[in-house]
Amino acid sequence: MQESVPVLIGGVPLDAFLAFIFAFIVSLFLGNLAYMLLRRLLDGRASRGKVKWAAAILQYGITVGGVYASARYFLDFELTAFFASLGILGIAVAFSSRQIIQNAVAGVLITINRPIQLEEWVVVSGRPETGLCRVQDISFTTTILQALDGGLVLTPNSSIITSKVINYSRAGLLEVSVPLAVPVTTEIARVQEIAVAAARDHPLILPHVEPAERSAVQNLFDLPYIGRLSSDLPRPDLRLFEPKVQVASIKEEWVRLTVRIWIRQIPGKDRIVSEYLDAVIGHLSAEGLLEAKKPEDDPAPGFPGTAEPA
Repeated sequence: MQESVPVLIGGVPLDAFLAFIFAFIVSLFLGNLAYMLLRRLLDGRASRGKVKWAAAILQYGITVGGVYASARYFLDFELTAFFASLGILGIAVAFSSRQIIQNAVAGVLITINRPIQLEEWVVVSGRPETGLCRVQDISFTTTILQALDGGLVLTPNSSIITSKVINYSRAGLLEVSVPLAVPVTTEIARVQEIAVAAARDHPLILPHVEPAERSAVQNLFDLPYIGRLSSDLPRPDLRLFEPKVQVASIKEEWVRLTVRIWIRQIPGKDRIVSEYLDAVIGHLSAEGLLEAKKPEDDPAPGFPGTAEPA
């Protein structure tokens, strides 16, 4: 009888190769299962970021360990011989994947230094700038940000480390510039009074502070940069956040103003600005300050009260 020749794949019997594939899939499944179970177990007992990283380490440990054990058992995989056989190929692969390695190292640095954390509101500079976003997830290579319009921004971790990051959640407040235009004939002083009064009346614009938030705002004065916001006050207090109105430009028949206000609820920036503008426009319209006044006819040349002879 003719003996059957075993089918080989890269020098490995087919049945051993199929067994390795099955073990590989099982390792992935067990890693994901461990990730979900650990997150459920620790949810609410520790910070979301620490729970996520602990679950991710357990997941990758189970997956890598399972793949290595199955490769060693079914494929006679030797780790020492594997690294020794890489040679130039290993160097080429490492060089081509240096961006992945950079992002992975950056992910570790983000975990240690914690420049950003989950649920914080940040702006990451670059080309283009991300705009105001909330940190949704931080993985080993990528940080996922969610913009105010709901879009997800996938940012490499290396960009978080090498770019300028503005963290508004750590500061606890945000300064907003609100543009306003009025006719050049309008009394600017009265417009400024109305703009400041509307800001002071809005419950979500500083220095108006609810009693429940007063202690949190007072803690802001302990931050080192708060004292540098204003040099004309002997002691930092809520007067730092008074609304200010400045003339930005005069173009054609319009005076363009900039109202600078401070808010605490960063995600509600657009809603707060919209409510504020509605209040300002309502007061300006009620007093007729948005209507351009026609200049009166110039008197005829000559002495006052006299007319030009025909």
